[in-house]
Amino acid sequence: MLKFNECEGTVEDLKIIFAQNLIMLRKQMKLTQIELADKIHYSDKAVSKWERGESIPDVSVLMAIAELFGVTIDFLVTHHENAEIAEEQTSYAQAIKKKNRLIINAITIISLIVFEVLAFIILITFPKIPKLHSAIYCFVCPLPAIALVEIIFSSLWANRKIRIVAVSAFIWSLVIEAFVIVILTVNKLFFPVFAVGALGQIIVILSFNLKKLKR
Repeated sequence: MLKFNECEGTVEDLKIIFAQNLIMLRKQMKLTQIELADKIHYSDKAVSKWERGESIPDVSVLMAIAELFGVTIDFLVTHHENAEIAEEQTSYAQAIKKKNRLIINAITIISLIVFEVLAFIILITFPKIPKLHSAIYCFVCPLPAIALVEIIFSSLWANRKIRIVAVSAFIWSLVIEAFVIVILTVNKLFFPVFAVGALGQIIVILSFNLKKLKR
């Protein structure tokens, strides 16, 4: 249902509001008027008229434009005080954000791996340190730190399922590290530590299933 309360109920104001929103969305997606016209199967002259506020398309075209930009028809004909906030509501902006977050996450993980490899290369130059121990120090011990980074990123950006996976990875990385440390220190296999990890996993699953009351 269209809202006309912010455009004072006049068709002329509605045309201007639609023109402003169309220009904003088209520029955000880096489309020319001709490219936009091709995508909605309309003429570029009509798009030019819309952006000049001389006319407004019918409902079927509005639906096509809304679907293209990932917004509602109400969004197209409503005045937005803050253009930056309005731009962030589009599906295009959300896709860009998701891509950027994945890139940031990948850069962080790759940087940590590079650091681990460099540390391993340095350690194997010392003949007194066994290569197996060097590998454990460089690639097993940092696992909890990597999982902790994923917990931070997932708490900021990801959904509930990914957060559960990140926390679970943190718990089991601690379990694996403890198991390896016991082997290195006392030369024994201490399997009960995995029971502790299982209990921790149960606690994580139960805690994420707590219902929060909305105020």
